[in-house]
Amino acid sequence: MEPTSQPKFIFPALVTVTLIAPLAVHMFIPALPVVKSDLGVSDSMAYATISWVMIVMAFTTVLYGGLSDQWGRKPVLLTGLALYTIGAELSWFATDIYTLLAGRIMQAAGAGCGVVLARAIARDIYGMGRIAPVIANLTAAYVLGPTLAPPLGGFMIDALGWRSIFMLATLIGLMLILMVAVYLPETHRPTNRVRGLSSAFKTIWIEYRTLITVPRFTAYALAPGFLSGTFFALATSSAFLATEGLQMPVEEFGLWFLFLPAGFMTGNFISGRIGNRVSISTMTIAGSLLNVIIVLTMAAVLFIGGLSIYALVIPGFMLGIAQGICLPYAQAGAMHVNTALAGSASGAVTFSQLMFAGIAQQICGLVADSTWTPIALVMFVFSLMGLAAALVAAFTLPKSN
Repeated sequence: MEPTSQPKFIFPALVTVTLIAPLAVHMFIPALPVVKSDLGVSDSMAYATISWVMIVMAFTTVLYGGLSDQWGRKPVLLTGLALYTIGAELSWFATDIYTLLAGRIMQAAGAGCGVVLARAIARDIYGMGRIAPVIANLTAAYVLGPTLAPPLGGFMIDALGWRSIFMLATLIGLMLILMVAVYLPETHRPTNRVRGLSSAFKTIWIEYRTLITVPRFTAYALAPGFLSGTFFALATSSAFLATEGLQMPVEEFGLWFLFLPAGFMTGNFISGRIGNRVSISTMTIAGSLLNVIIVLTMAAVLFIGGLSIYALVIPGFMLGIAQGICLPYAQAGAMHVNTALAGSASGAVTFSQLMFAGIAQQICGLVADSTWTPIALVMFVFSLMGLAAALVAAFTLPKSN
């Protein structure tokens, strides 16, 4: 299908679809202390509004790609957007934490379609010959989303209240449903359609089972997941530590939060400059080891100097760099294990990142006591597990990749 035959707004629509996942997660982070106070809930319940989003997105991200291969892109994308929009509207009008959680989980189930189907549709439309710059632009949008979402969320919360975030998400969802339903053609018509959910899930499970039985693949998939857990443990907890511990206004914290995703972009830039000059295993270990060093340094600074915004955002920036260095190489290592299942391998790495980010956030919610100590301990444990996974990958895969 030639790109010139497509309406001009298809690429902007794909960019917007890519952004629904960052908007569902990062725009809401500054709202956590406000929601906790407004609904009168515990730290663990407030954390759950983020952690369960990550966990649900982990599962649905894996499923959407396989389902769209078997049933076509358009019906699967419309289903995801409908779930996202209904969940956002339910969250918008929630008056208690359980309704909010239900809405957030439904929103997450839909948001999982975002980056997976945007890339798949771009591949269908532009073909292999012209896909590289398109994927690069979609990836840039996906990275830019977490950078801009927290300050935007902070200002919206300050001006209109935390529910305004879900009002915006609902409107975006409705707009995308209309655009996709009316204007987006089906870009992938499967020749061997698998009928029924059970058959589709069985096919997907067989592919992933083939991969996870290989230790080196599992190690490469786990390493960025544990690093993601370290990063998001700090990212989410910093909202409480800054607004409650330092009495910082929500909109100001949203601006400080810019440093965290900026670190990830910096790490990606470093990885791109290094390219293939250093082996996959070496760079995966380097990012994981840097992760451990940063956590220990942060703990030492907090112990000596006490809580400050600089002691939160500077380590957050550095953790973003470590993740940005590790992720591209770990993903390459995972896909290198079985090139015939490279797409499934990429999905498994994304699953690992989202899953362990959600688990780390929920653990932080359970152990939080308004101090930095338990958060630093959670981060240290996850960083050590990340380094262990990177070392296993190095010992089970030749360094000359």
